[in-house]
Amino acid sequence: MQVNSDFDGRLKWRSRYLIHRSRRRGRTGLLLQVDLRDPPRSMSLKWCLVSVTESGRQLCSVDRTSIRKVRFISLPPGPHSLQLEVTRHRERRCTQAQQNVVLGQGDILLVTCDPVQPNVFYRRSPVVDTWSAQILQADPNA
Repeated sequence: MQVNSDFDGRLKWRSRYLIHRSRRRGRTGLLLQVDLRDPPRSMSLKWCLVSVTESGRQLCSVDRTSIRKVRFISLPPGPHSLQLEVTRHRERRCTQAQQNVVLGQGDILLVTCDPVQPNVFYRRSPVVDTWSAQILQADPNA
């Protein structure tokens, strides 16, 4: 699993909308964007579950049957120790990464995941599960 501290800039429309709305309301939290290219009705047994947990409590999860691939979860300001995980059900394996962050009031932690999807033929899948995490600072002028 690979975790990058920089984001390549590919945000979905819903992610941009949730960032704008949460900034307007002054909310602090986590925004998870998952890039699953496996259609929800495919017959593949290689599907995966992407989840974020903190202290053993699952904050959010996304799989191919999820209606929304972008989730926003409110978190209190302060230090957080997050566990990023991709679980493959067919192979009964998972890859994990630990991310420690300190969020200020109004900050948003943007976490994106691009998991390995071996049965996808219309766009090349990465070789390893790729995560990126970036803190979007609150606007001091707002």
